Amino acid sequence: MNFVSHERHYEVDEHGVINQTDPKPFIYDKEYSRIYDTPEYQQQSDILQALRLGFVKGCHGKRIRSLLDCGYGNGAFMKFAKQHIPYVYGLDVTNTPIQDCYIVPEFINADVITFFDSLEHIHDLSFLKSLNCETIIISLPYCHFIVQGKDWFDNNYKHRKPDEHLHHFNEYSLSNVMAANGFEKIAVSAHEDIVRKPKDTLQNILSMAFTKTNRRKK
Repeated sequence: MNFVSHERHYEVDEHGVINQTDPKPFIYDKEYSRIYDTPEYQQQSDILQALRLGFVKGCHGKRIRSLLDCGYGNGAFMKFAKQHIPYVYGLDVTNTPIQDCYIVPEFINADVITFFDSLEHIHDLSFLKSLNCETIIISLPYCHFIVQGKDWFDNNYKHRKPDEHLHHFNEYSLSNVMAANGFEKIAVSAHEDIVRKPKDTLQNILSMAFTKTNRRKK
């Protein structure tokens, strides 16, 4: 299925993900990361990071020695996680230093890999198949296109950000993508909505946890 929204082109792929097909280059730099340092974001940041870490720990189910945060932005989650996890690594196009954490140039092995508001920005998701970890945690905007329709996507979906948000997921399409790359769902949650409140009755942020399919079968 293909459609146009505000003169930008989208397709719904075989997994049910809505992908922008005509993205233009988008600049991610230190200035972009600073949008998360504004008072609006800072006010409840510690609560949000605590909710995230609680979900990470609960889903992993045992002590976490290493964590890789992908697309870490201003590093707020990394700094919070470092208080509880010995080895915290970050991977981001900006390579911004984060105190007491390790910045790496590529994906590395870790107990847990996290994507908070980042997976939807990455053009090619085929890298997911090669990730080596026990648990993957993903949080991103919940797209209700399938239920609410195109008019909602055009006019009421605040996360429709052309060139920035390249993929739009719901619980089922994200599960499908991860399954296709060798990961199965172990948890789903709406806990970030406690802080990142929706403007209507629809869930705003989708959080999910996955593990390697073959690991569960052992």
